[in-house]
Amino acid sequence: MSTASLRARLTPIKHAIAEHDVVVLREPVGSWPAGTTGAVISVYDATMLVEIAGPGGETLDAIHVPVERLEVKLD
Repeated sequence: MSTASLRARLTPIKHAIAEHDVVVLREPVGSWPAGTTGAVISVYDATMLVEIAGPGGETLDAIHVPVERLEVKLD
């Protein structure tokens, strides 16, 4: 297998963020720092409603986040 074809197979494919995706904040939003993870619970035109949950699964906050401030968590 050539290096180019191997690289193409290993390049992650980005997809549009969808409901139920686990996402990471790229930059701070409100009191939540960059790197905070959450789950998308509603999708709007330019924003997502993201639920931030605690270690026991309890909801800590639900925040509207512009799409460009989010990325899908791949782990």
